[in-house]
Amino acid sequence: MSTYVISDIHGQYKSFVKMLDLIRFSKDDTLYVLGDVIDRGPDGIKILQHLMKMKNAELFMGNHELLMLDALKNEFEIQNKNRTDTDDIDIWLDPCNGGLSTYNAFKALPAAKKQKILEYLKDTWVAKKVTVGKKKYYLAHAYCTKVKFDDGIKFMDLPYNDTYKVVWTSIYDFRYQDIVGEKLFPNKKYTYIHGHTFTQRLDCVDKYGRGLVYQNDDFLGYRIYNIDCGMALRNKASQLGCLRLEDERRFYVYLEDGLLE
Repeated sequence: MSTYVISDIHGQYKSFVKMLDLIRFSKDDTLYVLGDVIDRGPDGIKILQHLMKMKNAELFMGNHELLMLDALKNEFEIQNKNRTDTDDIDIWLDPCNGGLSTYNAFKALPAAKKQKILEYLKDTWVAKKVTVGKKKYYLAHAYCTKVKFDDGIKFMDLPYNDTYKVVWTSIYDFRYQDIVGEKLFPNKKYTYIHGHTFTQRLDCVDKYGRGLVYQNDDFLGYRIYNIDCGMALRNKASQLGCLRLEDERRFYVYLEDGLLE
């Protein structure tokens, strides 16, 4: 029985499946997926459908899943040529966010499957506390919530603005660090694991320039892991990173398919 954490797959289904094979993921293991499984790459919907079938995988809300929910909250009206409230769909489909591939796959689905995917996304975790052995971990896509909870808190149980902060805030933004001061996270007993900011931005790379899992045992007084190894870049520096919590071993699958031309 092992506990794995991955993040920011960004539509690269083949890499996701290769990772499951690499770690020999079994029915006795647990997989936490810290959001951003969709967009930029070609197969975000395929990854969502795969995760929906896995009883031992738990998805967290990422900023791209939130973009998708915002864009599709009135999905039946999107094709209306006279529609004026298009800001959310326009933001999601903008090339900087890369939602077009996800949207095209989504709109090709039957209505019942669309509904199941939207219900699944609304039932995702925003933050969760996990104890493995003697170590305590706090899992979220990018940051933490100031709302107190026991084991975990889901999207439907948290005010939208709080979810927005959890999935969009970068802890590496010095302006934000100045605002929160020394109280960056709620509790120093936890190791904080997140994605969202690819580790190439932190100069955490291997000899080939590929992103590596970033570990810092004293980040402003807290112990953190960043496991976003740059799949969103879709280039030769992109890797999918995975962390096994029992021994904190890292696993990598580098991106072969889905590279930019």
